[in-house]
Amino acid sequence: MMKTPAYSRTLTFAPLVLVLLLALAPPGFAQSILLKSGQTIETKGVRRSGDMVMGKVQVGASSGEVGYQAATISKINFPEPPQLKTTSAFLSQGQPEKALADIEPVVKYYEPFRDLPGNFWAPAALLKVSALSGMQLDKQAEALGDEIRKSVTDPETARAAQLQLVPGLVRQENFEKALQICAAVIKESAQADVLAEAWVRKGDALLAQRQWDGAVLAYLHVPVFYENEKRWMPQALLGSARGFRALEDLERAKRSLNDLTAAYPKSAQAEIARAELQKMPK
Repeated sequence: MMKTPAYSRTLTFAPLVLVLLLALAPPGFAQSILLKSGQTIETKGVRRSGDMVMGKVQVGASSGEVGYQAATISKINFPEPPQLKTTSAFLSQGQPEKALADIEPVVKYYEPFRDLPGNFWAPAALLKVSALSGMQLDKQAEALGDEIRKSVTDPETARAAQLQLVPGLVRQENFEKALQICAAVIKESAQADVLAEAWVRKGDALLAQRQWDGAVLAYLHVPVFYENEKRWMPQALLGSARGFRALEDLERAKRSLNDLTAAYPKSAQAEIARAELQKMPK
């Protein structure tokens, strides 16, 4: 026999919860709770209270909360946070500080729901790791990356988290471990965005070791095989240009830099490319 959900009548949420819900959910979007019994409960927002998930519902002229044990919930249909896109944009523009400020509230909001399907904690946390790495906060990035890998069931998310360690390893000149991570992801992944990042990270590790041919080959995998993964194209084009220049292939180096500035003029790499083009012989 199905248990009657715990119910408490209340007129308001805690202010912080309400602010977060308004920030993370589009106006009028109902967050629905899908129970393992098959029942769906439409709510105007949810919060976590220990083992319970509380859903805000309308009761006559006033609002109230209906509580369900987390173990009875199959999924919560959350709206996708707009910060997933805006944070990615900040990262592509070379603004990790703004990216971190943008994504941090999302990570905190979904933290209590990370054990329930439908939450956006993992993708938000991955972006936070990228922001931390971009700020060269390698220890914090590594700790959060480990937390993601231990808590997610999706292997592609775990692989993406592993890749976030590579920039720090390259800065530490631990190239062997960096390349091992990239090789494992390239071998095991079937997800285009993860693979594109893996090839860029591999190119970075090889470029730092002055292995120009290998670096160029790694970077060129992105425009050749993953041209739709726009987030990684600027880094791939800039990296390949630097590799070509080191190989004294100035024609291809210029072409890569020009392609970068034309296709991704607002990216952080485009600004670097314009400066490098000015230094190259005409």
